[in-house]
Amino acid sequence: MSSLRYVKSGLHSAWLLVAVGALEAQQIIQLPAEDRALEADIEEVYRVGALDGPEWEQFGMIAGVDFDAAGRLHILDGQAARVFVVGIDGELMREYGRAGEGPGEFEDAAWIGVAGDGRAVVFDWQRNGFHVFNAAGRAERLVRFEGDYSFLPELDVSARGDALIPNGRVGSVSIAAALAGNRNVNTSGTRPVVRLVLNGFSVGIDTLAHAWMPVLEQRRFRAPNGTYRDRSLTPPLLVGALPEGGVAYSDSSAYRIKVTDTDGTLERVLARPLHPQPMTDHMRETARQSELELYDVQLRGARESYGLTDGALAIMRERVESLEFYHELPVIRDLQTTPDGTIWVWRRGPDPVTEGPIDLVTSDGRYLGSYPAGTRMPHAFGPDGLVAFVETDALGVQTVVVRRATP
Repeated sequence: MSSLRYVKSGLHSAWLLVAVGALEAQQIIQLPAEDRALEADIEEVYRVGALDGPEWEQFGMIAGVDFDAAGRLHILDGQAARVFVVGIDGELMREYGRAGEGPGEFEDAAWIGVAGDGRAVVFDWQRNGFHVFNAAGRAERLVRFEGDYSFLPELDVSARGDALIPNGRVGSVSIAAALAGNRNVNTSGTRPVVRLVLNGFSVGIDTLAHAWMPVLEQRRFRAPNGTYRDRSLTPPLLVGALPEGGVAYSDSSAYRIKVTDTDGTLERVLARPLHPQPMTDHMRETARQSELELYDVQLRGARESYGLTDGALAIMRERVESLEFYHELPVIRDLQTTPDGTIWVWRRGPDPVTEGPIDLVTSDGRYLGSYPAGTRMPHAFGPDGLVAFVETDALGVQTVVVRRATP
């Protein structure tokens, strides 16, 4: 790949900061090119969830899981409208929350995050806001979005429990614009990295950084036949919260992770000499077929759940068949952070479908090693290397498996 193409992959955003005098405030740390293998067999600590287990373990729909600082796992069952707190021995310690419309009651609970001090935050779609619970599981308040526009990226809770930072893939539409009721695609040329503030009874917003937005990032455009086409595999904005309030984020198709302090000042860029591949016709077809297989399964469920007509299903499938693709395949497919600030970087394989290794990198720029391709990204990270995975078997029975990762 030429150097010109490399700049077009989003690297210009870092050099732009240099040009305006930020060189003294940041480091560019070059990580090793060769992988150092980590043991793939992560020790299992316990598992909960069974069709014939205790009633609380017969999960209806696990909407989210998260650890507190003591390693207790909070499991949100959206169908039961209940949170179950499990100790490090896998035994149920307590429960909180219930269905209803009163304080601390859920109408449609969809996500949970737990702060270091044990306070929990549960997002409720129907209430359009976050239920805040104290460390004992008692409801404190409901913090709502203004207006009627509801959205939910994955989120991390700050150590104090008063702020949320998106973790993982973040949409290209500005959250600030969304809060203002503007659903249009961002045309500013940047994507905001934000912190949602829960101090009062309305969600506030604090923009930490302005990430690069790829050219033609607009994901939907009208095709000549009048239908809408979706753009796929553009370089995502991936964000993870760090313990002191800063973030680690990737906004490029190359392997570059930017680390900020709590005020959003860019401190360093972590880079590996792993470059994006040009998107080929074979890659496009591989990705399109994979999307169609997944979409057909979803459409069968949608037909049963929502009674969709054949015409509606055909239109929805046509949009997948006509997917457009970015000109190169981004190196990083996902990014998550742990309570101690370790960054898990999930790379792509040689094509859009194949999963690559997961790198472990510290926020100060140390490469710890890589789990091999096929290793799953955890659904939650806890203290002392604890990680949680939500598994669903062929019968639809959900199980939460807690393991300990020790690189």
